[in-house]
Amino acid sequence: MKLILSCLLLSVVFLHLASCYQQCTVPLSALQCGDNQQPATHPSYNQNAIPGKRGAPGIKGEKGETGNIHDVRANFTRNAARLDRVEERLNQVEELCNKTRMELLEQQLADRNQLRSCQDVPTKLHHRRNGLYTIQPDDSVRPFTVDCSFQGSSVITSIGHDAEDETEVTCDAHRCHRQEIHYNTGFPQMRALIELIGNCRQFIKYRCHGSMLFQNGNEYAGWLSWDGEMQIYWGGANQQPNSCACGVAGNCADNNYKCNCDKNDNVERDDSGYLTYEDHLPVHTLYFGDAGNPGEYGFYTLGKLECMG
Repeated sequence: MKLILSCLLLSVVFLHLASCYQQCTVPLSALQCGDNQQPATHPSYNQNAIPGKRGAPGIKGEKGETGNIHDVRANFTRNAARLDRVEERLNQVEELCNKTRMELLEQQLADRNQLRSCQDVPTKLHHRRNGLYTIQPDDSVRPFTVDCSFQGSSVITSIGHDAEDETEVTCDAHRCHRQEIHYNTGFPQMRALIELIGNCRQFIKYRCHGSMLFQNGNEYAGWLSWDGEMQIYWGGANQQPNSCACGVAGNCADNNYKCNCDKNDNVERDDSGYLTYEDHLPVHTLYFGDAGNPGEYGFYTLGKLECMG
């Protein structure tokens, strides 16, 4: 529709251009001045007729006013300037038509040749546009929509879900808070993407105040992998049980524990990192607790499934 409206505007500009051209065209008679004007031949004149007797001389008419060539030139200059403005606008409309036509061409090309991942998005004019694309990593799954991001040679394929905003935990028992994740596509589609591309990850974070995660086996938190298996490690822990990223790095708030939140004191802390073990991705369900008593609180964040390459 955008292309049609642009080309209709282009037609209007062409008509206006033609009108300006007519105004810029000055009849030759307008440029003939005073005595230089030539009389027109009478329509009844016959070159083959026998000439008759010469008649008496007619009365000489009054001399006409001399034409003003300066007015004609000024009018021509004004119309020429208007013509230049119309041509400039015409070039702008033509550029818009070409851009819209290119966008339609990209979409048609993607429709004819089903993309397997964001890496297959066609390159036009030496760049690829960030945005939503339909891909099909494997013929065994339905095509689905993903978010493609291009940064130089880096390509990121992302799939969002309904729990990306930070969410509060308000109950106290072990794993009393349950959050099932609903993605923008199905698990078979996401697993096909992971198996095709690899190098996938998902960010996870818990912001705590007097609320623990695992505390050496006292497991208030956990999460289900895509196939429903309970996992008791956190982002950046490399699958080490009851551990967070600080436990692997050896820099937790208390060296007796493997997560910052497991210190379980009245100081706000957090544990965060990327889940990268692809056999467990994407996250299916999250569980939390120990945040229902006065002075306790917890907030969690789960990012999109991201695959690089």
